[in-house]
Amino acid sequence: MRSTYQHYSPTDFVCDDAFLKHQLEPTAQSTQGWEEWLQAHPHKREDWQQAVQLLEAVRLGLTSYARTYLSEEAEAYLLARIRATNRQAGYVEEGVTQVVPIWQKSWFRTAAAASVALALGAGLWLNRYPTDTGYSYREQVAQLPQAKTEQVNLSNQIREITLPDGSQVWLKPQSRISYAPNLGQDDRSIYLSGEATFEVTRNPKKPFYVFAGKIVTKVLGTRFVVKALENADNLVVQVQHGQVSVYRHTSKDVKLPRQALDGVLLQPNQQVIFSRRNEQFTKSIVEQPALLPTTIPVENSFVFEETPVVEVLERLKAAYGIDIIYNAEVLEDCELTASLSDESLFQKLEIIAQSIGATYEIVEGQVIFTAKGCKNL
Repeated sequence: MRSTYQHYSPTDFVCDDAFLKHQLEPTAQSTQGWEEWLQAHPHKREDWQQAVQLLEAVRLGLTSYARTYLSEEAEAYLLARIRATNRQAGYVEEGVTQVVPIWQKSWFRTAAAASVALALGAGLWLNRYPTDTGYSYREQVAQLPQAKTEQVNLSNQIREITLPDGSQVWLKPQSRISYAPNLGQDDRSIYLSGEATFEVTRNPKKPFYVFAGKIVTKVLGTRFVVKALENADNLVVQVQHGQVSVYRHTSKDVKLPRQALDGVLLQPNQQVIFSRRNEQFTKSIVEQPALLPTTIPVENSFVFEETPVVEVLERLKAAYGIDIIYNAEVLEDCELTASLSDESLFQKLEIIAQSIGATYEIVEGQVIFTAKGCKNL
């Protein structure tokens, strides 16, 4: 490693040949070399990581951010280098506008270094989560042993994609996915950066995996949302119907895990938030629970006339797929007369609770309904 690296800024690193080659075509030797250098120069790890994230921002098409630090020509050169590497690796890119690298490398280095110096404050986003190193979208995809197909949405509209196995993906703007061209033949693994909704074709023999940062979502057949924005504090998985398991991706070799260790099981209208800061899961109910598609109620199904509250709560459980915990003996004498057809789930629960002097709280994706009974009401 060059002795001058200890004086490099993030923009110097991102312009350096050895740095770029390692980021775009990492080898065991380059990984060991850089790690040894960073261990010997721990004060440069922050600058090095900021350069990694700046290169990633260019690759993800975050132009407004990258242009803050790099000129248009410098950004285009980096993007051209990335695409050239992808082509050499057999990467099939779809939905990406081609950029021709017409600028000379020596000129590029000068322009990039002089464009804008990275202020320490501006680097907060770039190095917010150093523990994510090795688990970024780019790093995981780079380790795949075969050619990849990448779908990119650089538009302002949601893009609908049909995968080779028949599954559907609704890819949000500025998001991308990668997968094997023969998805479904050997395994069903998707790598995500950004946000997407998945409608997975059921196949019990071949589970469907979504790798997003340091979490893995495993499903057999369901509809769910994964939010894995590169600059977000949290990774989020939300289930619309069916069930999924979400767990930490603890292996950097991106091999399919055989067990869902250290994770959570999600039912419809539940979500899990994975904090990048402390790497903890928090299970809860989605902000706006929706009626299950198979249990959309007929007219007047939420109109109650002296109906036992236990029956009302059971009807809500069936309609939304959310577990509601209560003491049936305490609620034995409680009844409800109300029309709840137009209210959301939480509004329904609030009205029920107020009518009998009860309370409820959300704990681990469940509703805990607490009451004192209705004998004295």
